[in-house]
Amino acid sequence: MLGPLHSRAGGSDGAGASRLPRLVAVGVALLLLLASTVAAVPVATDDADAVTSSPVASAGAPAVGPIEQSPNTTARLVLPDDARTTSGFYTTQLDVGGAIGVESAAMHGRYSTVELREEFAAAETDERRRAVVLRTAEGIDARIDELTTRQREAVSAYVDGELSTDGLVRELVAIHTAARSLETTINQLYTYDRAVGEPVSTTEVSRLKARLVPLQGPVRSQLAAAAAGNTTAQRVYITAAESGLVLSTVTEGEFSTRYVREALYTGGFDDRFADKPISIDAFQNRMEELYPWVFTTDPPTDTVLTSAPYYLDAGVYGIAINHPQGTVSDRDLVVYYDATSEEVFYEIQRQDVTALPTEVVANVTSDGLRVTLRATHADGPLAVNVTNATTGEPVDATVELNDDPLGTTDADTLWTIAPHGTFVVTAETARGNVSATATNV
Repeated sequence: MLGPLHSRAGGSDGAGASRLPRLVAVGVALLLLLASTVAAVPVATDDADAVTSSPVASAGAPAVGPIEQSPNTTARLVLPDDARTTSGFYTTQLDVGGAIGVESAAMHGRYSTVELREEFAAAETDERRRAVVLRTAEGIDARIDELTTRQREAVSAYVDGELSTDGLVRELVAIHTAARSLETTINQLYTYDRAVGEPVSTTEVSRLKARLVPLQGPVRSQLAAAAAGNTTAQRVYITAAESGLVLSTVTEGEFSTRYVREALYTGGFDDRFADKPISIDAFQNRMEELYPWVFTTDPPTDTVLTSAPYYLDAGVYGIAINHPQGTVSDRDLVVYYDATSEEVFYEIQRQDVTALPTEVVANVTSDGLRVTLRATHADGPLAVNVTNATTGEPVDATVELNDDPLGTTDADTLWTIAPHGTFVVTAETARGNVSATATNV
């Protein structure tokens, strides 16, 4: 994917630095993401949870490109209505095979960084140091090729029913970990590259960074931690299609119950990186068109992180925004936009579930119990409440979704993810059981 590494067709560091005041002014978040490498991991063949394969219809107002609008909340990146879409739940768990794959990927990445430092230090002339930089850049580029292909093939196999949910998760967390582990390598490469006259252009290093955006995310990070037994069990809802991938979960934060969602639309990412720069003002205007609710909140707060080399040198623009429905001290909405495709290709949402507008999708009474389901959208937060039908008092109940255990209400609201299509929630108590059926469209 790299162009001629001996050329200097890209922007210089000075040009990048001159952009910073303008970036800060509009809140462009040029988020440092990571380079990668990975060792092969074993693939599971048995699913832990049910998987459904069907077309997925989008909820809410008509989409603007791949961005779907919803009233009184932020828009979100969705997948097109592919003919074949597979979705299912995965319950995080200690996974020895997955943990080995994660650690192998991390170790390989650390070794790559050490190797670069040692080779650069051992080189006795600038010519040899430039050769080290060129060779390292080519190696990173090849590894990104491998990771990109591996992710694409894993998602495709999952959609085709040839790879289990467990197998897909193992692949995703290994790729994610490899990308994170090589962050230092990319940073070190950029430093050495500038020190010896940039034999690899800033543009090319920026492209390496940009190609890594689709290979990692916060839900994958939680899955990786769970594989090593470092977090409590939680459920992740996976939607996969040839056009991309969506991972969503509900987790308990320090100050709130959080909904975390990462969405990748591969059709919006042109990894050939045709030169098609846009102005920062044009980028901001485009974001205001696609995410109008966020930009009309009073006041929206941009989280600005800048780190060279800059994504915009590769024609990729990033922005991170905090908003009233978000979580404490987090980047609530993170968006990556490709100026060549003129599409959003990657998005992260972090939201406080209690702040989101919900709609009652089921309200069923039986045996003196009432089950009420409130939903946002398919693959979004779903609230389950069980109450005494006469008094309205909360009732402690054990809850299942499509016969899969969710947990207990503890006389409070139980939050989970609403799947696509029709689903059944059953509440079991000492005095009786009650089931409610709802449909996401």
